[in-house]
Amino acid sequence: MGFFGKAKQKDANIEKMRAIFDRFEYPHLEKLCADVIKKSPKSSGGDHPERIQYLEFIWEQYKKGVVTFQQVEDFAVNQQIISKDFFD
Repeated sequence: MGFFGKAKQKDANIEKMRAIFDRFEYPHLEKLCADVIKKSPKSSGGDHPERIQYLEFIWEQYKKGVVTFQQVEDFAVNQQIISKDFFD
């Protein structure tokens, strides 16, 4: 398929990732960053990053190609955040 087919597929993954992230709790976001992305967002003032900072960081990493939809989905299934047939 061409470039346009890939864009449509990526858009579908974005909606699926939003559905997955709706189920994530703060500790899941921390663990996803630590275990899958291998780095975490920086927070000003040395405080722990807030949930929105984690989400923005993960989306940034997704756009850069550092993390894939499949990695996020596999993590969510392994952590029992979603079931394997969540999107069926």
